[in-house]
Amino acid sequence: MATRTASPRKRPLQGRSKHTVAMILEATARVLTSHGYDRTTTNLVAETAGVSIGSLYEYFPNKEGLVAALASAHVAELVARVDAVLALPCEETPRAVVAALVRAGLEAHRVAPALHKVLVEQVPRIGALADAMAVSAVLQAKIAADLQRRAPALPPARVRMVALVLETCIEALTHRAVVEAPDWLETGEIEREALRLLEPYIERALGP
Repeated sequence: MATRTASPRKRPLQGRSKHTVAMILEATARVLTSHGYDRTTTNLVAETAGVSIGSLYEYFPNKEGLVAALASAHVAELVARVDAVLALPCEETPRAVVAALVRAGLEAHRVAPALHKVLVEQVPRIGALADAMAVSAVLQAKIAADLQRRAPALPPARVRMVALVLETCIEALTHRAVVEAPDWLETGEIEREALRLLEPYIERALGP
């Protein structure tokens, strides 16, 4: 069976077309949240956005393309937040860096937890949809490079292991909170628990 493409048909270049695409993606998020992935259709998205189905198809080939664009935007926001954390000066303590990483991950999901729940629970990880949501390897590489900068004496294999543990723990805790207890994102409880777990770990991992 052929894999359906999720790549955009064309990029919006002018202000009007960018506004149209923004409306379509906003409508996609609303439809996904209210109807779920399986019942989301391009017709329903176009109707919700107030655009013709032809206008939608100018930019997106199918439902998968719409969802992949939303997922890519989420990933880009998360990566940007992590990049900002990793730009902290080397004088910052390991605890401070880990706390900022945890906060970056949680804040990226705090914006629209209902949408993130649909993306995590319902969107199939196949083809371009899988590519759009594949961010773990990217974040692990970024965290590893930062750890090596802050602890140059640490063996590279150890750096990779610590980066994997940090990224995996933060991602798993964040996603489980989004799916099972989104109120913990708002109250900050999940952040406090993550710090209790990871702050002692990073100090031991980077210690002598």
